[in-house]
Amino acid sequence: MSNEEFENLKEELTWAGSRVAVLSGDELRFLEAFQAFQAGKAILADAEYDALKVSLKRAGSFVTAQGPRCSIRSGRMYADAAPDYLRMTALNIPASLLTLAALFSVDDLTGFEITKLIELPEPWGIVIVWGFVLPIVYVIASSLTNLVVRDAVILKAPCPNCGAEVVSYFGDVLTIAGSRDVNACACGACKAKLSFSNVDREVVVTELPGGGDAAKPPKAKAPAA
Repeated sequence: MSNEEFENLKEELTWAGSRVAVLSGDELRFLEAFQAFQAGKAILADAEYDALKVSLKRAGSFVTAQGPRCSIRSGRMYADAAPDYLRMTALNIPASLLTLAALFSVDDLTGFEITKLIELPEPWGIVIVWGFVLPIVYVIASSLTNLVVRDAVILKAPCPNCGAEVVSYFGDVLTIAGSRDVNACACGACKAKLSFSNVDREVVVTELPGGGDAAKPPKAKAPAA
């Protein structure tokens, strides 16, 4: 493929919304290492490959995203976990509402002085809203949220056994210390026992429904004669 043909293909992919055309150096390196491994010509050591994969997972790269799967070598049933940004944002809602209520109360007690500032002619009203009011509300709300939930990370993943969405929380709640690395939970749909890893961004089945070993699934029964 000539340089001109390559640039045209890249431009077409970009306009089509494909993220392949804007891969980072680490993403390209990971894909090259993966393809080389599949061809039996590994170009990265296992430890280096795993570290690169975890780094891309934590950065939210789509090149490492895969669905629930089973490793033939280890017998594990596992799936990739990703941050649940919607739920993590929702953690700030109570503090934001409390901050806004306090702001309205101060506005009322001062004879609506804050409202008067917001209603100033353009561009001063907009400057006060976006330059002062909203940043102050954000800082106060974030500080209040961090007092209640510290180092909060919420991960979500499909259950490797049944595919239902499972969510796990990492971090402290008030004075109660929470896990930062690994959480044990159960799938609400199939009741399989799971282990969430915040470090590897994976969820692994540790016990199948009914107490079966996840690494050694029960053998299928022979059909009746």
